[in-house]
Amino acid sequence: MLPPSESESPLSIPPAYADVVVPRHLNRSFTYTIPAPMRDRLRVGSRVQIPFGRSTLHGVVVCLSDRLPEHYAKSLPRGQETPSGLREITALLDETPVTGLSPNILTLSRLVSERYLTPWGQCLRLILSPASPRNPSPKYVSTSAGRQALERKKRVSSIARQALGLLTQAPKGLILTSLRQRIPGLTRHEVHALQRRGWIREIARNADQQQSPVTRRGRFVTEAVLQPGGTDALGTTLESTPLSMDLQAVVNRLETTLDAGRHETILLQGPTVERWNVLLRVAELSLARHRPILVVAPEVARASAIAALLHARWGPRVALLHSELRPKARAEVWYGIQVGQVDIVVGTRSAVFAPVSSVGLIYVDGEEDLSLKEEQEPRYHAREVASMRARIDNAVLLLGSSHPSLETLASLDPGGHRPNPESRILLDSEEKTQPPPSIQLVDLRLLPRNTLLSDVMIRGVRDALQARSGVILFLNRRGFASALLCRDCGASPRCQRCDVTLTLHRADARLTCHYCGSSQSVPHTCPTCRAARLEPVGFGTERIEEQVRLLFPDARVARLDRDTIQNPSQAAAIRQAALAGEVDILIGTQMLLQGSPWPPVGFVGIPLADAGLHLPDFRAAERTYHTLLDAVGLARSAEAGGRVILQSYLPTHPAIAAITHHNGTLFYDQELAFRKALGYPPYTHLISLHISGQNAQRVKEAAQWWADSLRDAVSRRPIGDAGWPTRPDNSEPQPCASEARLPLSSDRTGDIMILGPIPAPVAKIRGRHRWQLLVKSVDATAARGTVKTTLDELEAKNRKGGLKFEVDVDPVEMM
Repeated sequence: MLPPSESESPLSIPPAYADVVVPRHLNRSFTYTIPAPMRDRLRVGSRVQIPFGRSTLHGVVVCLSDRLPEHYAKSLPRGQETPSGLREITALLDETPVTGLSPNILTLSRLVSERYLTPWGQCLRLILSPASPRNPSPKYVSTSAGRQALERKKRVSSIARQALGLLTQAPKGLILTSLRQRIPGLTRHEVHALQRRGWIREIARNADQQQSPVTRRGRFVTEAVLQPGGTDALGTTLESTPLSMDLQAVVNRLETTLDAGRHETILLQGPTVERWNVLLRVAELSLARHRPILVVAPEVARASAIAALLHARWGPRVALLHSELRPKARAEVWYGIQVGQVDIVVGTRSAVFAPVSSVGLIYVDGEEDLSLKEEQEPRYHAREVASMRARIDNAVLLLGSSHPSLETLASLDPGGHRPNPESRILLDSEEKTQPPPSIQLVDLRLLPRNTLLSDVMIRGVRDALQARSGVILFLNRRGFASALLCRDCGASPRCQRCDVTLTLHRADARLTCHYCGSSQSVPHTCPTCRAARLEPVGFGTERIEEQVRLLFPDARVARLDRDTIQNPSQAAAIRQAALAGEVDILIGTQMLLQGSPWPPVGFVGIPLADAGLHLPDFRAAERTYHTLLDAVGLARSAEAGGRVILQSYLPTHPAIAAITHHNGTLFYDQELAFRKALGYPPYTHLISLHISGQNAQRVKEAAQWWADSLRDAVSRRPIGDAGWPTRPDNSEPQPCASEARLPLSSDRTGDIMILGPIPAPVAKIRGRHRWQLLVKSVDATAARGTVKTTLDELEAKNRKGGLKFEVDVDPVEMM
């Protein structure tokens, strides 16, 4: 069989056989014969309809050949040319080449499959259109076998015979509705029975005869994402502002790279507005060279803001693509991208798979954001997939961040010293020439227990209210209290389906599980000892709001978190009210940091700066540091009267100290030393393995069996052998952003370490018990190969046990 890279050019002999991959959790392709009329039109990447067992599926052609595959040829009886079990493709769904999958996109899906240990068929879901814009009904036509059966009067029901006769008289085919109108009583089952016997086949309706709804609409970014006075005004400001000499040098360098048509990865580090300024200028250069642009953002609000910014400049040439679009709208946008009606695509992580041809520029905004990692299979990271795609298309990859991830910094640091200055561009702004906001640290250990807002913070809020300079209180924890605690026995109400305590939401008078969403009314007595001494422990944004309203009854207060915001329009309404000066005190969680940048305010308070430092995750400190940097960035400069107060129980922690001293090096140096000493990324690669099921004992036994199999595979692996199957085109995958080769403290760089099994940090979620293992190695390919050798046997051994096995390559969260 011909691999995809070799089958793009027409074969001298028309292909007779095709390997097809179906979008299912399957690790193999399936061989089908190609009908003679289809052989000149079929190509690698074509979407086809095939019989699959007793059903009919859509699949993608990944290989073409004019010869029967060897394993089929060996089993043929003498004199027989085609295996009796080999079935025929029933329809070509892409009547025009433009609606098929490009070889580059198909290659990308294969690389994602290999990197994230996910069946190729599962990865096809990422690159296939969500649905047809009009979902046209297929047509049925009779086959030569059907016409012969009709002439020979083969045994068949009278209704089926009438259907076969009508289709024989209609060479262009009929849809099921037309057949039913002419033959009362005809069922879909009878039509499928004729199809299984090979007497009729299904064909796709000609896509060229359908006018896409996208064409009629003529645009993809609706008024709903445009923010008056926000990103539109920002775009006008950016375009009218001349570039500084430093920014012009950056743009000139990127122009040279685009002219050369070569791949290059560059980190843009600086404020959001400055990054977007560079994006606008470089986008202009890429479009002038007829190279489309792909922009990936971590969440919908940020993607919408960037889309609105670009839409103000290029209008209907911009498409916005994200998972919150309705299915029909998402299909329309996807189709418009596929047929080339737009050349700028903006979206969330799944947009990295958009069917854009010959991408010239890929921009990933907020590359350090955890939302770029997909939580469901295949668990890809959009930043890494963007790196793969940029290499395939020879595109420029821009990674934008105010505070880059350690993995990205390491990928630009091949020598283990400092990032290559050619690959990292620091963007200055007018704000950076001014002093940062004044930061004051309050040690909560010195204050009475359960202090929410210290006297210093209360005075800061009061002063800002009097000056009408704006107040933001940031706490990345929602709800009223983290738990209800019994003062007699120490127990807390827990979720019956998950191994976690329930969070108190006093406004709703409910205890809620933030994992499965179940809730119950607040009990009057302890469920364990029946004592009536239940007290709230910890606090969230709801409790902060209650105290703020008591302390400042005349202030206009708004809260922005997932408990108060149910849809994007509600978040936009609060944003507009704040921008219009109708909110005095704004309280919020991470949602405050999403979307387009807020105008800086006079006072920012962080009631609990170390809220995220206590999680059992080696990235907790980095995540907390990045979040605090963003929160501090909401305040004005010191010259403009900006002030920040942080309250913390860990005032000497490197993440807290680095913020208060405005010294990022203090955090990065200590964090890298910690990672290197314990062998965590970016110095090693991790694969997290989870086993879950409803039977706790079976889960434990399966986890132990998997651990034993992995250790056995490691012990049998020859030194230097990655254990990874040879790629079809004999090419090696290039390392992506997180695959930097950095030295370990150990001299044996090929070591693979298996840790566990142990119960997961959250040992039960939604009624399923969970155990986990961790695979660590400097060699990412060797680690993946070791896990791969155990997966097939593991799933076959436990197929009927109700167990689920999850593989997360390069995990970003360890919970």
